[in-house]
Amino acid sequence: MAQEYYQQGLAKAKAGDYQGAIADFDLALIATPEWAEVYYRRGLAYFDLGDTLTAVSDYTQALAIDSHHRDCSYARALARLTLKNFPGALVDIDRAILFGRDYAPAYQLKGLVCKKLAKYPDAIAAYKVAANLYLAQKDVENSQRCLDLARTLEPKPIDAPIVPKLTPRPPLTSPEQFYVQLLEQGERGDLQGALDNANWAIQSSPNEAWVYACRGALYSKRDDRTAALTDFNRAIQLDPNSHVAYRGRGKLRDRMGDYQGALMDFDRALAIDSQDLFIYLARGNVRVNLHDYPGAIADFDRAISIDPVEPLAYLKRAQTYIKLEELSQAISDYQTAANIYLERQDLTKYQDTLANLQKLQRSAPKAPPSPNRDRSQPQNEALRQRLYVLVSGQWAIAQRLIDRLKEAEPGYDEDWYLERVIDNLEAGL
Repeated sequence: MAQEYYQQGLAKAKAGDYQGAIADFDLALIATPEWAEVYYRRGLAYFDLGDTLTAVSDYTQALAIDSHHRDCSYARALARLTLKNFPGALVDIDRAILFGRDYAPAYQLKGLVCKKLAKYPDAIAAYKVAANLYLAQKDVENSQRCLDLARTLEPKPIDAPIVPKLTPRPPLTSPEQFYVQLLEQGERGDLQGALDNANWAIQSSPNEAWVYACRGALYSKRDDRTAALTDFNRAIQLDPNSHVAYRGRGKLRDRMGDYQGALMDFDRALAIDSQDLFIYLARGNVRVNLHDYPGAIADFDRAISIDPVEPLAYLKRAQTYIKLEELSQAISDYQTAANIYLERQDLTKYQDTLANLQKLQRSAPKAPPSPNRDRSQPQNEALRQRLYVLVSGQWAIAQRLIDRLKEAEPGYDEDWYLERVIDNLEAGL
């Protein structure tokens, strides 16, 4: 019977019915829970549906059963590439190559991942190996494609940045209130008005570092990167201890792809003010861009230690945990961020965070399906929080609806009652 379900699943997947294929593979695994090929095939179906995290979970289960499964290692590498987990993808590619030295697609994929990691010599070497293997297999088209990709990776000279000549720094003042007003004016949407006021302030006091830093932030918001960089440089020249200017220039460099320059600016800013949690968040972003996920998590940890109720820090850390496939930690961080938004009565951000949390929970690693699945334990607090929003915070109303449903239809687990009440309220019943 398991073989029949497996064959049906293969046929449905080939026909593009991935949901139907997954259902058949589930049934095959009930009878044979240690069947690596079924986990692999179900992972392919999940990947084709765009559920990459669940696909990775299935590939991992398949490889735990059969560590020599070359195609599964390659498939997980593709999924990890989609998740931008480049180090993990490289591990899988090397495993695929270990069990298939003539596996040309694996070398080609290695070239792509090494390019993403800026390991250009390794990328060129991998593309050339792939080209030779494709040629030996009489696949001239792919062979030529890999050679062309290798040629595009020749190093190109990088122009040195032009640093304007700046005047010596005079004594400084810091009219903080005007600085805040300009930034708030830009945030309200009157960006041109804020820039006009900043230009007036510079004409009045042409050697004040704070106003150049402020105008740089406004130019950056307008995406005028050249003008913004000039102003941040000017502010730093006038006041080498302006952590605001270093922070602004670091964020700009991050957007421009100058990640090492951004790291230098954030390090300098934190040397001046080590308690600015937003610098830690910004530096964490740069480390994510550099695929230094442990370093990014350390920065988000530091931001949380400074302000344990800043939801953005938990969200950024959760997104980084996802890249490392540490889904339980990511789920915990999404839950914490959702709770903070709920306490602040910011229901829009709460619901957005809750939606991401629920999507992630559906992608968490799944045990092999069982006909006697135990649902005695509630999923988590997510269902209760959804219900809390639907009853506008009046939990007594929710509890009455739950109790009434339990009386009418006894014998189900707690999650079932929560889901039914939610469905009824959303349907207007």
